[in-house]
Amino acid sequence: MNPRVRIACLAADAARWGTTRLLHRGGGNAPGAVALKIAPGIIGSLGDALERSVVVTGTNGKTTTTGLAADALGARGERVACNRAGNNMESGIASALVETRAERPRVGCFECDELYTVRVLPRLRPRALVLLNLFRDQLDRYGEIDHTQDVIAEALRRAPETAIAYNADDPLCASIAARVDNPGVPFGIDEPTGLEADRISDSRFCAKCNAPLDYDYVHYGQLGKYRCPECGWERPELAFAAVNVTLACGGYEFDVEDRRGEKIVRHHVRTRYNGLYMVYNVMAALVACLLGGGSADGFQAVLDAYEPASGRGKTYALDGGYSVVSNLAKNPTGFNRMIQQVRADDGRYLALFLNDNDADGHDVSWIWDIDLERLRDLSDLRCVCVGGTRREDMAVRVKYAELGCPIELIEGVEDALRFVDAGEKLHVIANYTAFPPVVAELERLASSWKAPALQVTAEAVSWIEREETAHVALDRPLRIVHLYPDALNLYGDGGNIASLSKRCAWRGIPCRVDQVLMGQELDLSDADVVLLGGGADRDQLAVCHELQGQHEKLATYVADGGVLLAICGGYQLLGHYYMMGEERVEGLHVLDIETTAGDTRLIGNVAIRSEVCPEPIVGFENHAGRTVLGAGEKPLGSALVRGTGNNGEDGGEGVLHDGVVGTYLHGPILPKNPGVTDWLIARALRRRGVDVELTPLADDIERLAHDVAMKIATH
Repeated sequence: MNPRVRIACLAADAARWGTTRLLHRGGGNAPGAVALKIAPGIIGSLGDALERSVVVTGTNGKTTTTGLAADALGARGERVACNRAGNNMESGIASALVETRAERPRVGCFECDELYTVRVLPRLRPRALVLLNLFRDQLDRYGEIDHTQDVIAEALRRAPETAIAYNADDPLCASIAARVDNPGVPFGIDEPTGLEADRISDSRFCAKCNAPLDYDYVHYGQLGKYRCPECGWERPELAFAAVNVTLACGGYEFDVEDRRGEKIVRHHVRTRYNGLYMVYNVMAALVACLLGGGSADGFQAVLDAYEPASGRGKTYALDGGYSVVSNLAKNPTGFNRMIQQVRADDGRYLALFLNDNDADGHDVSWIWDIDLERLRDLSDLRCVCVGGTRREDMAVRVKYAELGCPIELIEGVEDALRFVDAGEKLHVIANYTAFPPVVAELERLASSWKAPALQVTAEAVSWIEREETAHVALDRPLRIVHLYPDALNLYGDGGNIASLSKRCAWRGIPCRVDQVLMGQELDLSDADVVLLGGGADRDQLAVCHELQGQHEKLATYVADGGVLLAICGGYQLLGHYYMMGEERVEGLHVLDIETTAGDTRLIGNVAIRSEVCPEPIVGFENHAGRTVLGAGEKPLGSALVRGTGNNGEDGGEGVLHDGVVGTYLHGPILPKNPGVTDWLIARALRRRGVDVELTPLADDIERLAHDVAMKIATH
């Protein structure tokens, strides 16, 4: 150990002592951050002392998979260096190496944030990088998934000897393996399960030619067995395959087939965890163990003994026979997996905590891609409580899911327990920074809480207008057309559709929603409202190509006064052109706007004044494009926050062109801006010759969510 590294280690020890003894906090990232300041190459220096190591990355499941793999690698008594607490940035890995150096570990097993792989892999040079999955997560921090893919691919190029063990069921992971020369070890579930397919996926497009993929079956999200009908790119042959997947009492059983040799080696696995995602996590941990030089012999015993880290998936027994299950979910896919567990348990009480701190991402649009509507299947859902810094947004989301139970705003778990009957179970789902306080509160309640003698009965909310309203007489229902939700689904645009359809239904206005999917013929002849949402670059490009051959239909609809809401990428598509990197992409020429590429992204909460409604319109922007309106176009509104909007310079945001609203605002825009929704509905009715004053609705919770967003944007 050279002198600089030795000094860095001593300084890190001092930092750990100070944070744990004086500040009474976990060591976390601080020791590693100090060490890296003194010796930037300390990960490589200490990593060289390891005989072998593996790194685990991906959007969901990193902490669980890393903990399982580390336990399996250490099952025969070997000391393992591991950042078990989930401190997965460069500093967290450095902390783990410094802390365990005195034990002289021979093996390393590290969780790594996706964006930090490019710093860690070239220095640590592990045997394998285990890539679990890639889902949309914290878009204002990570950017679109394309950027995350680029970072991981570059990390592998800088560590050419590192094998990539990847979830081949995820085309986003498989496409990374196809781009690099590193040895590849694909794993996946090699049979249909028919259990948890989602309404929304992050991308189902070919990595080679960008054509829509065909699926033999989908497990959830974009995970499944796929093939491109255009160029033939398909899921790779699996080196490790889960087969005979069976949902047994309390968990899954399955076989993992090691197909790397001439003879298949089969390992039977039993888990006590529900959720198909745990099949992937457990399989990935076994793969990591084997690639890291461990044995499968003791894997089942390790799995039986494993307890998830930091209270994840833990059941807390409380006084009076109450129990609380705590779960972490930080993106739509993770939340949907937890919702599936609540359904499997036929839960009666649910508490959802939503924060928007830096580590969470400030954009909460993603909650509209949670399949909360699946909770309608529960036999007796009695109450949903919502907490966190953006609890009002979550309350709106629950309201529009129409679960048929009260919604309560709470400060913490103890508040939620007031609405839970004695002896019942409360399911808690919290996102990233909301989860540790939940766990801390549950630890306190488990030791000191006394069940109240009398519970509070949750009262039915008055936020939904359920009184009979005068039905609007129409010769046919309003036709709401959602264009390409299978591709343009990045910013919770399902919430915009929900706002339009529910606010019509609550007023007795007949309506129907039609989806136009990729490859389907576009028919706008009787459309009344059209939604064109936002998506990742490659998905947006695929939609652009899809529409270019049919753009006259869209242009005719707009020229005829058709009502159209275009969000972000959909807004850009309506113009003459937009830039995708260095490439100029021809637009649809429906509006006189042009979009060039900016040097930076405009990211943050936005508020604008608009003639569309009396209240300011609030939302969240996240775009690199700089849009300029032609002389004949006018903006949707004027930005109340400097440096935001179409281009950050002229003060305008979006475009208002006859019945067209184009905007960069998501959030999504309509649920917490009901005035905009009502403007679109009224405009569509007038186009049909029906000029009525819309019945007022009970928008209390929408106004609360609006005011929270307004305060964030303007303070």
